[in-house]
Amino acid sequence: MAHDDLTPSETGILLVLLAHGRRISNKELDERWKLSLTGSARQKLNNLKLVESSKEKGHGNVLFHELTDRGWARGRQELAPRRPISSSIKFGYLAAFTEGVERFLIRERMPVSDFFRAEAPWVDVLPADSAVTATTDSGGNGASATATGSARPPDAAPGAMSAADIEAAVRTAYAQLASRPGDWVRLVGVRLLLGDVERETVDRILRGMVRQADVWIVPDEDQKALTAADREAAVRIGEHDSHLLLIGTA
Repeated sequence: MAHDDLTPSETGILLVLLAHGRRISNKELDERWKLSLTGSARQKLNNLKLVESSKEKGHGNVLFHELTDRGWARGRQELAPRRPISSSIKFGYLAAFTEGVERFLIRERMPVSDFFRAEAPWVDVLPADSAVTATTDSGGNGASATATGSARPPDAAPGAMSAADIEAAVRTAYAQLASRPGDWVRLVGVRLLLGDVERETVDRILRGMVRQADVWIVPDEDQKALTAADREAAVRIGEHDSHLLLIGTA
């Protein structure tokens, strides 16, 4: 077996994590789906950079697992039609179901992350900060912002900010730039408000946020209208550079 070939159980783990789009503990894997990710199987998926496994504060030694970007891509590949990987009836059902999902994604031209959006609580958008102005162009393609100030907490050094801190700063920046909930804003304005937080870290947070139910990050279809700053501020998601952010209800 090639090193990157997956067993039926490992494939099942990927598909569960894909379907739920969030961190899942070994306990939940066992209780809900009679699966486990431990020992050599966990090490294999970690080494292949398909799954990240770590402990969470307050949960003792319990491991939580989450798909990486590479894991999302591999999970998408596992939806493609193929012969069942086991003669078991349940794997026959799985093969039939995943083929149906694959047909839907192709027909609708939908990214797999949009199909499997994790549920998230509604987050009210804060009132816009008076130090930031945002306008929407005549085509309604997103806010063209003049940003001043910072969305980062005043006492937070960039390197000391946690993932939760950075996500909160992104949401605050959006709230400052959007004239009302549901507006599209440009990532160039968001990055200005985030200041000197490391680019790669912000990109990773944005790619994680797009899996949440209230977050959309998409390319600007009017490519001719993009400025050099828009292109520089874009985040790569899947096969596309994305320039616009919406938090709330589209």
